[in-house]
Amino acid sequence: MNIERTAEQAARHEEYERWLRSSTPSALAFRWFMGPGQWAANTALFRLAEGLKLDHTTRLLDIGSGRGGILRALDDQLQMDTPPVGLDFSRAMIDLARSDETNPARDARYVEASAIALPFRDSTFNLVTCGYVVKHLDDDGVRAMFYEIGRVLQPGGLAVIWEFGPTGNTRLDAWNAKVVSRGVAQPRLRSSKTLRQLATDVGFPFTRYADLRPFLLPPIPRASIIVGRPPEGFDLSKL
Repeated sequence: MNIERTAEQAARHEEYERWLRSSTPSALAFRWFMGPGQWAANTALFRLAEGLKLDHTTRLLDIGSGRGGILRALDDQLQMDTPPVGLDFSRAMIDLARSDETNPARDARYVEASAIALPFRDSTFNLVTCGYVVKHLDDDGVRAMFYEIGRVLQPGGLAVIWEFGPTGNTRLDAWNAKVVSRGVAQPRLRSSKTLRQLATDVGFPFTRYADLRPFLLPPIPRASIIVGRPPEGFDLSKL
């Protein structure tokens, strides 16, 4: 699969980086949203440790890690044997994540890289989380990302992917796209069904709806799926 970075992707990255480092109201709000605002936006995700029966052996990669809120919350709960890894294509976000670290002894790693070309060896992680990334990508880009997630997942590993989703109402979806489009050229809002199909396209043997609750802030539907190769007898019904 061709996962080279295109000129269009590079241009989108530069545009996003300039906006994110700016002092515009939308950039300031987004930086808050990816920091303290995570608790309002991603409450359900902070219960992943219980829902997926995770423990200290978890080897976590958080794609689109932003300021590292979810990564740190999971590590605080689990005290992972292996420091978690946060990946973001924005240098500004990586810098914020490192400045937010309150426990340097945990030595979380933050990597600036693209979700469609993960700089890790095969079978490195048993849990991958990925939020707010797929709206930046066309369908081929999402397939490339899923291919890369499958490559770095260990046997028995799982990935949880979520994003702003469509409502099915054309006018409301157009409005919601404007709400989430600050710094994002032409965001693509896909349903959980569409995300499952794209994951199936690249050969994931297991996909299901994660059924994460809608966003509270902003009040937009959440598309969410789980993909991977769960261990035999693993029960995901209580997530």
